[in-house]
Amino acid sequence: MATVVGTRRLRREDPALLTGEARFVHDLQVPGALWVGAVRSPHAHARIVDVDVAPALAVDGVVAAYRGSDLSSLWAAPLPCAWPVTQDMRSPTHRPVAVDTANYVGDIVAVVLARTREAAVDAAEQVRVDYEVLDAVVDLADAATDRVVIYPELGTNVSYVWDLMPDEAAVDAAFASAAHVVEERYVQQRLIPAAMETRGVVAVPEPFGGQLRVYSSTQVPHILKVMLAVTTGVPEQKIRVVAPAVGGGFGSKLNVYAEEVLCSALAMKLGQPVRWSEDRSEAALSTIQGRGQIQDIALAADADGRITAVRVRLLADMGAYLQLVTPGIPLLGAFLYAGVYDIPAYSFRCTGVFTNLTPTDAYRGAGRPEATYAIERAIDSLARKIGIGPDEIRRRNYIAPDKFPYNSAAGLVFDSGDYEPSLRRALELVGYDELRAEQEARRARGDTTHLGIGISTYVEMCGLAPSRVLASLNYSAGGWESATVRLLPTGKAQVVTGTTPHGQGHETSWSMIVAERLGISPDDIEVIHSDTAVSPLGMDTYGSRSLSVGGTAVWLATEKVVEKAAKIAAHMLEAAEADIELVDGSFRVKGTPS
Repeated sequence: MATVVGTRRLRREDPALLTGEARFVHDLQVPGALWVGAVRSPHAHARIVDVDVAPALAVDGVVAAYRGSDLSSLWAAPLPCAWPVTQDMRSPTHRPVAVDTANYVGDIVAVVLARTREAAVDAAEQVRVDYEVLDAVVDLADAATDRVVIYPELGTNVSYVWDLMPDEAAVDAAFASAAHVVEERYVQQRLIPAAMETRGVVAVPEPFGGQLRVYSSTQVPHILKVMLAVTTGVPEQKIRVVAPAVGGGFGSKLNVYAEEVLCSALAMKLGQPVRWSEDRSEAALSTIQGRGQIQDIALAADADGRITAVRVRLLADMGAYLQLVTPGIPLLGAFLYAGVYDIPAYSFRCTGVFTNLTPTDAYRGAGRPEATYAIERAIDSLARKIGIGPDEIRRRNYIAPDKFPYNSAAGLVFDSGDYEPSLRRALELVGYDELRAEQEARRARGDTTHLGIGISTYVEMCGLAPSRVLASLNYSAGGWESATVRLLPTGKAQVVTGTTPHGQGHETSWSMIVAERLGISPDDIEVIHSDTAVSPLGMDTYGSRSLSVGGTAVWLATEKVVEKAAKIAAHMLEAAEADIELVDGSFRVKGTPS
């Protein structure tokens, strides 16, 4: 059989999506489900004086309405933050519905349940909330001064300080003796994720046995299952989480949200299904936001422009609460502020700070693009100061090919690389010298249309898996992945994966991996995922880990199947196991295929 991996194939996921057969959370038909309408704070920081839900109860179709205090007994624990990056990290209590204080615009302060979504939305607008507006702090630098302390019980807006300083004395010495020093401040503005499908959840309690089935537009059904057990008190073995078709995530659905916990707890309380679907306006307030940093980066260099040290001081905006992995996000870039450059001394410090803004969390690269932006902009600044081109400053500082594997001062091991040929080829392809000449000509004649030219070289630390780096960051989950491969009696195969796709093409790719090893057609392989009842173990999809970690787990599981099958084949063929080979999907004795 010809090789499968590397051969062009149509995505097997697409027909269901293109024909409408696929079902997203909002498409699910759940008889008797009550819709949740969330009442959200219009203030960034306010004391909740009184909540009057009576007007909402008068709306036709409304079944119930609750203040935060009415629901306090439902929570076995607050909403989770699963990444304690330091032992003394401060984290405020985050309830699904605020009781005393609203801490950002969008903080839920009351909920209503109605027989239709429209009634739930209308009724939520009728709830009357009396607020005492408090001073809010929305500027990151201002928040770091503690001028306004958001949580008096914490005593400060600083959540944590995390250092990566292997040899601070060497950094100080490099700056003291440097021929050139550049100091830059870059602001990574916040951004709002906008997946094609907004978030949604349906929680269905089973009439007998205390089971809870939860459908969610999530990247992390396995993690959500555990955290629902922790927050609601429903035993983990009683919870089943299903991620149906999921229309994009990019990190924004790598979380455990208040609405998921709310629907689950209310479904168990009322004994009937409860659901919620997010509209775009809610998404701008209640879905996590990305980035939010102030980056102070300094480079020391010798007379030839070779960088001798980099020093980074980072202020990272946590928002009003710590979501699932909020504090760890900026630290994922902590090892990359030296870029692909041979820099002998390194110093990094991140200070996580609370503000009265929507919580931040993982989005599109999660800390790594921010690091690349800072070092690449700073090295351009160094080139300007020295008076050489941005291409030349990079050539002088790239890690040389003969230094690989390269142990960086930040603690990463670069296994291989040769960056200069790639730069040279890129410059040739774009006609770099001609572009620079045109740029200067436009400036000389005072042209109103200028030409911008940028250069960036980067590597990205991803494929989150069990590693020294994750251990150093105190990553709670370990990064492992699970896979099961089954050969069925008819010669077909079934793959159960712990990774959860939301557009990546797992079904196509995983079937190709197994087909490559077993020698059967990918069309004879079914890939099952995203349902904790049939795939009970998994760490899900984020951090560009699916293929490198989840795919490897699938390959290793397939190897175990082949190893066991070879033993059986050897017995049946009355041959030594070492003489058995697998060719085109069949086991045979080497040298005597007949």
